Amino acid sequence: MKSPPILGLLISLLTDVKRLEPDVKGLDRDVITIKARFKHEGHGFLSVSLPALCDSVDYGLAYGRFACPSHFSRCGKGALPKLFSGLLCEVFDEKSGSLKENPRIGIIKCLREALRLFKKLKLGNARDNTLHISAVRTFWDAEHCISRTSFGLERSDLLSRVGGYTLSSLSSYEPAKIRPRHGPGAVYERVASNQKWSLACQGILDESFDICTYGLDSVFSSLRSEAASRVQVCDDGLSINHKPGLSEGSGSSHGPSFSGLARLVSVPKNSTSKRTITVEPALNMFIQQGLNTDLRVAITRCSVLKRCLALTDQSYNQELALIGSLTGEWATLDLSSASDLMSLKLVHLAFQKHEAFYRLMVNCRSSHVHNELTSSDMPLAKFAGMGNALTFPVQSVTFALLAICAILFEDGFSRPSLWDVRRTAKRIRVYGDDIIVPSKYAHQVADWIESFGLKVNRKKSFLEGNFRESCGLDAFRGYDVTPVYIKNDPGSAKDPSALASLVAASNQTWFRCLYKLSNDLKSIVEEALGGPLPWLTCTSGALGWHSRVDCSEIQRWNSDLQRPEVKAPVLIPQMKKDKIGGYALLLKCFLTPLIERQKGHSSKSIKRFSSRISWRWVPAQAGNSQVSRIDALKR
Repeated sequence: MKSPPILGLLISLLTDVKRLEPDVKGLDRDVITIKARFKHEGHGFLSVSLPALCDSVDYGLAYGRFACPSHFSRCGKGALPKLFSGLLCEVFDEKSGSLKENPRIGIIKCLREALRLFKKLKLGNARDNTLHISAVRTFWDAEHCISRTSFGLERSDLLSRVGGYTLSSLSSYEPAKIRPRHGPGAVYERVASNQKWSLACQGILDESFDICTYGLDSVFSSLRSEAASRVQVCDDGLSINHKPGLSEGSGSSHGPSFSGLARLVSVPKNSTSKRTITVEPALNMFIQQGLNTDLRVAITRCSVLKRCLALTDQSYNQELALIGSLTGEWATLDLSSASDLMSLKLVHLAFQKHEAFYRLMVNCRSSHVHNELTSSDMPLAKFAGMGNALTFPVQSVTFALLAICAILFEDGFSRPSLWDVRRTAKRIRVYGDDIIVPSKYAHQVADWIESFGLKVNRKKSFLEGNFRESCGLDAFRGYDVTPVYIKNDPGSAKDPSALASLVAASNQTWFRCLYKLSNDLKSIVEEALGGPLPWLTCTSGALGWHSRVDCSEIQRWNSDLQRPEVKAPVLIPQMKKDKIGGYALLLKCFLTPLIERQKGHSSKSIKRFSSRISWRWVPAQAGNSQVSRIDALKR
């Protein structure tokens, strides 16, 4: 009987493993077991059970001993499961489960590829609803944890003192220089991109909005006067289309027109969980984005934080993870529900010396979120959920300060100088909730983090041994062992973005010498598109196949542009009607750089999560010899 497409991909991968590691035994038997378990357990076996087995493998790599999960039968009285025993016995001792002195890196890579291949597979709507409810409950459980958390006085004082040495440019912050903007994400009001500018304009025209604080008085003071005069001559039909205020709830002295209410949604994280996102009101997000830009600039100028934060580059964390897996010098820490457990009180301690900027962040923060489980609006003790534009940089700063404080405290610096703080900042690296510290301080940093109500994810934190994980990179003894993930079921992947994901997976597996799996993915994509794709360079934005020589097909010479070209499918975002004009359009043009405005931007906007594939003539490039820092280190 023919295997389902998704199961066929795993079998193809095992065929590649047999070719790469011909001395491994039992793979044919493993295929029979996989087919039988898939028949009885369905997609959950591939997306849940196998990744759980890989978690045990990672634990064994990190701490030296493999523990077999309960839902896998063992080989007699041995420590290893029957499934994939031929691969596992090359890494762990069959009887004791202890890690071998020199396990084969190629085996480890193949094993993790097979076990993690479908970890992030998107499941059906019924499963989605269950995961959504679980994520929402976790969000509100975090609220209860925050309300019961109290901070120690000594540690709070040290955190406040160290925070005072950072972000010096915010001490004299001039909010009138904020350049607010809108991001691509959704807003509470469920409107299209251009209508966000209309909502922002209406909110600013509200008399309760402090236009002087946000540097908008030069334009909007005259507009308010004009709006008032229009309302007075309403008999002539000249009343302005003006919304008197979105809602109240922030309780701030400078921004009563900010809405205090956000709604809660969830997005896929992997096959077993979803993460919650707070969808912010348009005016709140408008100001949040401006503050986010200024905070990031302040970080790059800070003599302390620029040594440990790079919010647009994960390669620093990945480098240290590789080095830590080889030398044991660095430990990686990962936090559970980091943004959900980061309390407003903790953020205030971190930004206490920058009260004016902190107050602005609180003013545009949503103080309540609608709880669909109880159909009520609940107050937030956390600073903000994911979805607030300030959450990522604020949590990066806060966690960096906690790590610095923990190391200073352990070294006996209860009243450190600026020089002490700078020296310590060089010894850590933080990217969101991914934290890397020297191994000898790892337990102290974890203790400090949890003393402020946060939670260290013990399953994804590696403080010792030779396995590390940070910013999407898995490392063992200096080797990159990160697997490829297939996120869409190939049997039903008709969406353009899903096909693009399968193209990327095919290219990645080709470079890893998994040729059977790569060619099967290639066949699925080309069958769906109705024709073959061209060969393109790795830097091309079109869909096509990559090669090790990084070359591109040449199908014609464009005499007008004086360049070689190739016809390839390109992912094009779909547009929808979204017309704005008047002061809303003027506000958009003032605050949006010309290069970011598309043709016809005032009459249409991009339709979110909707795209189409169009065949276009694209440049046939000769390749790119530039090698990133992290790629050079892997080589």
